[in-house]
Amino acid sequence: MKQKTKENLKSIRSYMINNYLISVLLILVIEVLARHSLTDGIRFVWDHPFLILLSAAILTAFYALALLVPKRNFVWLCITVVIVGLAVTNSILLCFRITPLAATDIALLTSVFEIMGIYLTVWQIILLVLLVLVVIAGLIYLGIRMKKQVYHPLLAVCNAVISILAVVLMIHIGDARGWLQTEFANLPDAYADNGFVYCFTRSLFDRGISKPDTYDEDTVDNILEDMKKQTTNEVEEKPNIIFIQLESFMDLKRMQGVTYSEEPTPVYSSLRKTCPGGFLKVPSVGAGTANTEFEILTGMTLDYFGAGEYPYKTVLQDETCESMAYNLRELGYRTGVLHNNTGSFYSRNKVFANLGFDYFVSSEYMENLSYNPIGWAKDKVLTGQIQHILKATSEPDLIYTITVQDHGKYPTELLENPHIKVSGFAPEDEGRQNAFTYYVNQCHETDAFLGSLIATLNAFEEPVVLVLYGDHLPNLDITEEELASGNLFQTEYVIWDNMGLTKKDENLASYQIAAEVLDRVGIHEGTIMKYHQARRNTKNYQVDLETLQYDVLYGQRYAYGGENPFERTKMRMGLYDVTLDSIRLVSDTDWTYYIQGTNFTPSSQVKLNGEWYDTAYVSPNMLVISGTELSDFDRLAVVQRSNSSTRKALSKSFDRAVY
Repeated sequence: MKQKTKENLKSIRSYMINNYLISVLLILVIEVLARHSLTDGIRFVWDHPFLILLSAAILTAFYALALLVPKRNFVWLCITVVIVGLAVTNSILLCFRITPLAATDIALLTSVFEIMGIYLTVWQIILLVLLVLVVIAGLIYLGIRMKKQVYHPLLAVCNAVISILAVVLMIHIGDARGWLQTEFANLPDAYADNGFVYCFTRSLFDRGISKPDTYDEDTVDNILEDMKKQTTNEVEEKPNIIFIQLESFMDLKRMQGVTYSEEPTPVYSSLRKTCPGGFLKVPSVGAGTANTEFEILTGMTLDYFGAGEYPYKTVLQDETCESMAYNLRELGYRTGVLHNNTGSFYSRNKVFANLGFDYFVSSEYMENLSYNPIGWAKDKVLTGQIQHILKATSEPDLIYTITVQDHGKYPTELLENPHIKVSGFAPEDEGRQNAFTYYVNQCHETDAFLGSLIATLNAFEEPVVLVLYGDHLPNLDITEEELASGNLFQTEYVIWDNMGLTKKDENLASYQIAAEVLDRVGIHEGTIMKYHQARRNTKNYQVDLETLQYDVLYGQRYAYGGENPFERTKMRMGLYDVTLDSIRLVSDTDWTYYIQGTNFTPSSQVKLNGEWYDTAYVSPNMLVISGTELSDFDRLAVVQRSNSSTRKALSKSFDRAVY
């Protein structure tokens, strides 16, 4: 028995040593893929011995799990396939955006499927699907054919525990010695400095906001006491407040050495000169729209959340959260969101109800949409949508608007006869110049939308405050050296109004701008917003903000008297209900029926007895179906169906029996 135990121990020791050596080689491959450079990958491995030892220990700990099952070679192979798959995915992802792969990206897979057709050709998607199917089929085949190995559960469990403890100890030592980053405020830099394995593994387990060391009820009470000097709500006239989050939009004059055949964004340039504004620090570059959105709406900074975390996909899936929308609802505002893209992207159709919005008008509820050459909806449709909302409501409005036209992937082939021509790139950068030319012309059209919107608002008799800002810089491989001012994590904002607000320029973070705008119009509502208004630029501002964020989202909610005061809203999709009024047979030759009702859009589709049915959109009051005779026992419903590849239904059914 002792001899057998010794043999098992020797086998396990040999297995782990081999895995450690294999892990070191894997890390080299991973870093070469991540940096798209053999020399840069080798240099990183050579220059960071402790990180390589730690990363190898992390992979070895995962491999230790294979010892827990009899077919350890098969499990080992599966783990290796997953590791290599993640490395390849990260490498491909970095070709399209600046932010590397984090664990929360896995939760965004449904959103990725919705836009895959824009970034990849049909053949690339087919080959990708075939590759995945071949790998899965291969693993299934090998899983059946591979034989079981000698299996000792107790030794395997002990080995796994020791491997995990070794990783924890190394992280503790590295943290104590300052060899590791534990806060990932800038995710691309963190991955570049610490490597993919350590950063991705940390993103697997690092979620939410860690409990501050000084967190208790007295600490929160002291923070609230400091805020009491802020004035209470004495708003004489409540203005309509419109935030417009401009997808990938920037001040093009910041690009050094680039010239344009004409002023690309004349409206925006004029606003920058005449309206309050400044730089806006945002949490991401080239992607991560939802995180900028989260900071704007809640006044919370992503700096204290987990590495690469998207709160839309974690805490806000189930929890309500104080926001600008909840705060303004307390003052009688009607709160809504406009977005000329699919409502399910980033789970917005679910999350916005947890942020206090009354309605969400996504592209499925819009008419007259037009699209740019790569398939994103043009922004000009939003002028009519905003105008309609302002006229339709008697109460003041908060309209949070999210544009999409300027989104990538930017084509590297020059479009025919671009309105604005771009020059200044080196000859070898022709593809990048073409991509930038496409982007500039999309920004030019977005700028025209802003001009149309402001002209409309100028004619509106009610007070309006319009806030414009870019969510992040475009993914066009822009470097710090190419920017004449600011940095990669800064866009710009401007505040237009018809109330005569004083022009005051200052640089802000995205989590500060809502509080600043509300302060300028005399609104002081909500714990987080009042905190920024009272404490910005004061001592311990960031420390106390972290405490407050933890308390209201993950702690005991001392700031709210121990309870969450925010109830999930009964948010409607679309501004008005879709109704189904009548079904009329117009031809018994091919069984054509007119479906009549209200508020139909091109996304309205018929469900017949629970199954989707081909539907032709005619007008907001009429749909047409044909090909099947309806009987008195059939049930027919009209549903707003998502335009995305996930084909989700985004509204309840409005149905009736056929008679």
